[in-house]
Amino acid sequence: MRAGPPPPRRVALVLHPRRDVAAAISVVAAWAAEHDIALLGLDDDRFPPSVKRRPEARLADGADLVLALGGDGTMLGALRLGTPAGVPVLGANLGRLGYLTEVDEEHLPDALEHLSAGAFGVEERLVLEVMWDDHARVAYNDVVLSRTPGRGQAALGLSVDGQLLVRYASSGVIIATPVGSTAFSFAAGGPLVSPQTRAMIVTPDAPHGLFNRAVVLGDGECLGVEVLPSSGELGLEVDGRLVAQVQPGWGMLVQPHADPAQVVRLGSAGFAERARRKLGITDPAAIADFDLGRRSRPA
Repeated sequence: MRAGPPPPRRVALVLHPRRDVAAAISVVAAWAAEHDIALLGLDDDRFPPSVKRRPEARLADGADLVLALGGDGTMLGALRLGTPAGVPVLGANLGRLGYLTEVDEEHLPDALEHLSAGAFGVEERLVLEVMWDDHARVAYNDVVLSRTPGRGQAALGLSVDGQLLVRYASSGVIIATPVGSTAFSFAAGGPLVSPQTRAMIVTPDAPHGLFNRAVVLGDGECLGVEVLPSSGELGLEVDGRLVAQVQPGWGMLVQPHADPAQVVRLGSAGFAERARRKLGITDPAAIADFDLGRRSRPA
């Protein structure tokens, strides 16, 4: 984690599209008025008059920070807006889990004071680029190729830097960033990967055959995915958004994007502490009564 930039003077706000965020906006507006910080936002009736309206394509231009008020989906939307402009993003969770976000709503006032005091850091996050035909998209969480219900299974061939790795029939394949390793990839049996790692995680979804392991590729490698002739129709999703329906004979390339995303970090909690807390990782009952030195804990 590199040292944070100076305290922000211009903050762009990204809101959950449906959730009631009035209380959080009130907290942010009061903080901005106290510290003479300009707030930027889209044309949304939930914003007070003090928030300067901007079109989506220009929301992060000239901003020092993007503040996402919502959940993981809102955080991903903020990354899509902030990353091209080189602006770091802070996520505040206003819902349930919010794995990608940094703070919960109850800690939002403290987080804002950390910002205005310059008491924060910025970490880089790997971004994936997926290319097919004349299209290119970026993914902050994952790229998922999955079978269309009622259209047969997915038959895929995977190659690394042009060399065949494996062919298998399955429900699809999940190509995740380290941040996205805790989402669909994890549910499909993929590994947890520290978000500070520069790698992409390739996890088959319900494969048929002996090869059923996730593969981790380095940041200099390119993954090729071919839809084989025996495959049914598949859907391509990027960060949970359906972007294409594809047929046998189609293919794509996935590789790390040159420009990483930047996220704001507060406090000292690292990957292990966050994973245990947000994924509900607990110790097995058989060892819960022993400490790391294998001694009984006092009653």
